[in-house]
Amino acid sequence: MTKIKEFNLIDVRKNSQIVNTLNKVFKLWGYEKVSPSMINNIETIKSSGVINQDELVSLVSNKSLCLRPEMTTSIVKLISTRLINKKRPLRLWNNGTIFEKEKGLKNSYKLNERIQSGIELIGYETDFPEIEVINILFDAIDKLKLQDNCNLILLVSSTTILDLILKKYSGKDFEIIKKSLTELDQVSISKLDINDEEKKILKDIFFTRGKPNIVLEKLAKIYGKNKDLDDLNYLFETLSPIANNYGIQIKLDPTFQPHLNLYEGIVFQLICDNNNSKSVIAKGGRYDELVRFFNKKEKIPTGLGFSISVDNLRKHIKEEKDSNKKILILYDNEKNLSKAIKEQKKLHELGIITILEINPCKNPEKAKFIMAENNCNEIKWIN
Repeated sequence: MTKIKEFNLIDVRKNSQIVNTLNKVFKLWGYEKVSPSMINNIETIKSSGVINQDELVSLVSNKSLCLRPEMTTSIVKLISTRLINKKRPLRLWNNGTIFEKEKGLKNSYKLNERIQSGIELIGYETDFPEIEVINILFDAIDKLKLQDNCNLILLVSSTTILDLILKKYSGKDFEIIKKSLTELDQVSISKLDINDEEKKILKDIFFTRGKPNIVLEKLAKIYGKNKDLDDLNYLFETLSPIANNYGIQIKLDPTFQPHLNLYEGIVFQLICDNNNSKSVIAKGGRYDELVRFFNKKEKIPTGLGFSISVDNLRKHIKEEKDSNKKILILYDNEKNLSKAIKEQKKLHELGIITILEINPCKNPEKAKFIMAENNCNEIKWIN
């Protein structure tokens, strides 16, 4: 079963509004556009460990190929081949369609198309490239002008925190505890063959989320001070005032893990909470291991980025100024055609949708008919 994406004209206009705005932001930050292939090699995706094969949309004509499930893998592969000699860091942006497969009823599958836009920052020699990437995300969302009831929350975690929590466990307990923490399953923790104090600490982790400084302080009391927690503390001290300037709340959740097995280090989601519902409008993180997978000789094997969901954003953005205005230009005498053409150009430069009726019109009733036929809401007469 395939869920075919059929947009109405309003959706198409909003998609263009979002993508065009994002493109301008990414260019201003010095990023270059890339267009990764829509078709991937299944073995490449499997070997890189990004996603399970069952979730890939394979091609009937060639089952060794699949439609891309995300953009990052294709781009990282690109920088290790065609862009291998390009100076680092690489600042790249992209937009396009990805394809997701999800299981339906009676062993059937649904194919979903999603429109995404995002950036990748690869090979940046700095301890905290996250500062640039998350700052760009905030700037991009700000430029999109979301509706007033959209409260933004950046939900952040780090695989280093989970590693710290799980460090003392091994074997069967390691896998059970990891799965229990990420799925918030207290029952499984209760059944573990570990002492009651350890169970209490693990269960307490379920409710350890909120302001980063408070969460990190609590983790330091439990596990002691270490470099990973100190680095995270510095990162959040830097990002918090930036987030405040954009009206975005940051929450640190040690148990949060993304669906794709892509990231190591910082992972995040930007969530729009309008009180009635929550939707993820962007997600991203750091994927150094993926960079090393495609090029073991990469001198600075760092990579991170984000993808913005155009589909989820569409319902949250304000209409562009004058986007609902559509003007019909009419004239009653052939000698005024050149004036009408100049007026249309002037309105176009202001960003106003304007249609010029090439044939002269003198009848007011006919003018109303032409206006309705072209879905215009205003007539401008040229005399």
